[in-house]
Amino acid sequence: MSAWDDLVAAALLGTQRRRPDPGALPAPVRALATGETEVALLRAAAALANYRRAGQAPARPQVRLPVAPRDERPLVPPLARRRLPRLAADLLPEWLTAVHAAGLRVPPEQLPALAEAARTRVALRAPLAAAAGAAGSWLGERNPAWSFLASAPAGTDVWEYGNALQRREWLDRTLEEDPAAARSALAATWGSEPGGVRAEFLDVLGTHLAADDEPFLEAALDDRAGPVRTAAADLLARLPGSRLAARMRERATRLVRPDGDALVVTLPDPADGAVRRDLGGDGDLLRGVVAATPLAHWAPHGTPAQLLARPVTGADPRVLRAGWVSAAGRQRDTGWGAAVLDAAGPDDAAVAGVVGLLPAPLHRAAVSALAARLAPPTMAAAVAGLPGPWSAELGTAVLDWLATHPGNRVLGGAARTAGTRVPLACTRHPIATSPVPVGAAAWWRALATTLTVRREMHEELR
Repeated sequence: MSAWDDLVAAALLGTQRRRPDPGALPAPVRALATGETEVALLRAAAALANYRRAGQAPARPQVRLPVAPRDERPLVPPLARRRLPRLAADLLPEWLTAVHAAGLRVPPEQLPALAEAARTRVALRAPLAAAAGAAGSWLGERNPAWSFLASAPAGTDVWEYGNALQRREWLDRTLEEDPAAARSALAATWGSEPGGVRAEFLDVLGTHLAADDEPFLEAALDDRAGPVRTAAADLLARLPGSRLAARMRERATRLVRPDGDALVVTLPDPADGAVRRDLGGDGDLLRGVVAATPLAHWAPHGTPAQLLARPVTGADPRVLRAGWVSAAGRQRDTGWGAAVLDAAGPDDAAVAGVVGLLPAPLHRAAVSALAARLAPPTMAAAVAGLPGPWSAELGTAVLDWLATHPGNRVLGGAARTAGTRVPLACTRHPIATSPVPVGAAAWWRALATTLTVRREMHEELR
């Protein structure tokens, strides 16, 4: 038995049942193992652990690693280099994107820490790979956990052999350049892709959605992965001429009918598996059917404003309205978007999602109108749900609204959202450049700091 095993056995059994053999210890360790038996055991264990560690020679590589290719881009300036280690995590993607756009590169000594952060934060991977360049690719080729940084070798089939990030980028690019080839490649490997990857590919497909995608998406409604079914249903609902849209129009005709000035609703059968299949999963069936029905279906019953004002019987009118809000967002219908905003009630936070449908010059007026109708907590939830990217007009409107409630402590979530989503042009808003008001909630100072840091980090890269 080795000296170490002897110490471990004595520690496990207790020194009263088993005393370690001092003679088995190396002489330098034995000299330190003094005192009562228990103390001597602990001293011997500590000394022997370091003795063994110090006695091991460092491993020598058998093969000399190739040097990373030279990156001709200049390093980020010293101020930006000093800021990077203390930059807030939610600002890293923006900083890395700005570094790449400026034609600069990240200091190589910072790459391992950034790569480790990107390992668990998918949103960091693409901007880091671009900013890291050749050095990042070199690291990615040698650490499987950082393979998202590696560049695909020249001449290889990226779709067949690339990593997840490379394949997403290839699909996005090829859908733009050669849609038929991209869709053929996606269909060929679809059945062998993991569920999470299939859902990600549908997300990419959604940015290039075309009528030709309908058969593929119809088949995806029967996918074994829930997120894939949900994504497929959402994309099909954005194709007004699809078979799914026709099925939803038929259901909407049966479920919602005019009766004088009112709309009479018949709730869907909860056991209707065909409806659940077409909606991609569970959820409120009435809302889902209305959300997936082409908005043109409702035109014979009145204008959007008239429909929103009609009384509803047979169901909660808020459910019907929520379906129309979702449909307006999916179908990018500005007329419905404006009507939904005009009809917003004091607790109707969901309508904020259609602000982005309006032309940018109208964003400020739309947010002001919402703020006048919604209670501050509801408006805060609405702001947190505003989809990006935000226009400068929208960002200014949200910051102006926050500035009118400096002491309201429930607006912290909205302030955090605004801090990272407003465009760079908004970072000189008075919230960031004026003194903090007396009695202001903690979010005010945090928002001012975020806006200032964002402005400075871009200035440091010029």
